[in-house]
Amino acid sequence: MTAKLTVIRSGALTTVQDRGRRGHAHLGVPRSGALDAPAMSLANRLLGNAPDAAVLETTLTGCALRPDRGVTVVVGGAPCPVTVDGRPAAWGVPV
Repeated sequence: MTAKLTVIRSGALTTVQDRGRRGHAHLGVPRSGALDAPAMSLANRLLGNAPDAAVLETTLTGCALRPDRGVTVVVGGAPCPVTVDGRPAAWGVPV
């Protein structure tokens, strides 16, 4: 069963991103996708996800999420503070 995430605080510019839609510009479809593709790939690899699995990409103020059950997550990209249940957690590794 898939876990559900409740968004407690979306933060500024939090979006769902994947690898984008390459090769369709001639149809008017921009590449789009994650701004930090290497960070997306690494986070997915650390979690054992498919390389093209979607991620939450956030900037500036981060976001706050509440899963409906225990989950494993990775916060990657630019180093930032990470908390789980209000306690500091590791950045860049599965938590």
